Amino acid sequence: MKKNRERKIIRAETMGYCMGVRRAVQIVNDMLDSGKHTTIHTMGPLIHNRHVLEKLQQKGVTVIKNPDRAEGSVVIRAHGIHPEVRALFLERNIELVDATCPRVLRSQRIVKEHSDQGFHIVIVGDKDHGEVRGIAGYAGNYRVIKDEKEAQSLKLPAKTMVIGQTTLRRDEYARICDILKEKNPHIKICRSICPATEKRQEALRELAEKVDAILVVGGRDSSNTKHLYRTASKLINAAWHIEEASEIPLEINNYDRIGITAGASTPDWIIDEVERRLLEMIEEEQRLNMRGNNGNS
Repeated sequence: MKKNRERKIIRAETMGYCMGVRRAVQIVNDMLDSGKHTTIHTMGPLIHNRHVLEKLQQKGVTVIKNPDRAEGSVVIRAHGIHPEVRALFLERNIELVDATCPRVLRSQRIVKEHSDQGFHIVIVGDKDHGEVRGIAGYAGNYRVIKDEKEAQSLKLPAKTMVIGQTTLRRDEYARICDILKEKNPHIKICRSICPATEKRQEALRELAEKVDAILVVGGRDSSNTKHLYRTASKLINAAWHIEEASEIPLEINNYDRIGITAGASTPDWIIDEVERRLLEMIEEEQRLNMRGNNGNS
């Protein structure tokens, strides 16, 4: 007689929306609920999650990439925007609603202050990421680097300040800064990594010790979700990056202890759907086993 396996689903202690993303989404929802805004745009995707963007679009919120297309109210997303773009909106008397993450605003302020003091700015991150583009707008003389290899090839002026994209892994940023300090021991290093990023990484490491497989839930374009998946893949043999419940791989049925974590742009309802679907898959397997056992009795 085939016995039902004891299977378990375990969530990471910290996962899902970070403070900045939750705040940005709440700002837009409050604007929708107020009924005071006839037209609401976001400058670029509000967050890196297509399901959330689709829901907002259904409510009339549209994404724009060019200030010339703006009318009504424009929400600045959590990543922030380039100061020149902000100026273009203001020149056209467009109402700007600032949902920039407070930590990103801090990075922008630090970069501007040091640039005004004549510092060369090194920004560690993805040059195509909205946050990095916005921060770079406050720098005069700057360079964006993405990894240790680029750090090795960098020539640093005597007066240099280093700052990182807030969603970087702390250990990754530290290794790059160590390389830069070897080149110039006098560089100033800004502690800019968001604690929420590190908390998700720590929670993932703790989760990996308790499970056989991990599902990392989040948008394909989400930087921190991709970082989580890369970490999960190093910690455990069975790890998958999925956007929604329908993408749960059938191979998950081979594992008894399944972990769930999620990126900072993943809403609670998507995480809940993934867990519900996993429970359904477990129940389906148990029913099949019971039928098989009854047939053999």
